Amino acid sequence: MIMPRPRDEDATRPIGLEPLRNVPLFRDFDDTELSEVAQLVSTRRYAKHQTIFREGDPGQTFYLILGGSVAIVRVAPDGRETILSILKERDFFGEMSIFDTAVRAASVRTLTDVEVGAIERDDFLALIDRSPRIGRLLVIALSERLRAANKLISATTSQDIRSRLASLLLNLAQNFGEPVPTGTRITLRLTNQEMANMIGTTRETVNRTLNRFWDERLIDMRTAHVVVTEPEKLKAMVP
Repeated sequence: MIMPRPRDEDATRPIGLEPLRNVPLFRDFDDTELSEVAQLVSTRRYAKHQTIFREGDPGQTFYLILGGSVAIVRVAPDGRETILSILKERDFFGEMSIFDTAVRAASVRTLTDVEVGAIERDDFLALIDRSPRIGRLLVIALSERLRAANKLISATTSQDIRSRLASLLLNLAQNFGEPVPTGTRITLRLTNQEMANMIGTTRETVNRTLNRFWDERLIDMRTAHVVVTEPEKLKAMVP
């Protein structure tokens, strides 16, 4: 029997133009410009639950997500983990190392099998010099992330657990949802601990609150993927 080739995070592969067309940073690029970008990108694959880099690591690489999802993670001195955000296909991360040569500000862990396109710092800075509109789009994307982070911090400190979990489920349904007859199926599977790490509570509290939502017919958990069945009622919980 032929064994499958193991994934190698250090293996690099060339990239075609089509994956780059889907990345918002390059949305206005023509084929010639995309070809120039493609020459700078090397693709890497990571298995589910693998760490791409850790908080405190030196960083010189910018990453485009070509497939899959990752979590941006901070770990407190007492070991408690906080998931700051979840990024999916067409998103990017590692941008801090492009403009600041200090160490990584957070860790990045895969939530699924992931393929990324990696661009080294000097190459990306040269690309911005040639195409300033990338810089403008990058600033817009970072501003949107900052607003989302501020909203999450505000929710975590001012809302009760039901409101926080309702907001998280609505966000996941919006970003990772697909329509099914009973509602919106969240295609990304998070553990209860991962959800707890996103809203600042415990795994047991998330489990208990999810079961209450199920009892109230706000969600359906009969399969491995949560289905949001009553989004309007969940929205009513969020201030």
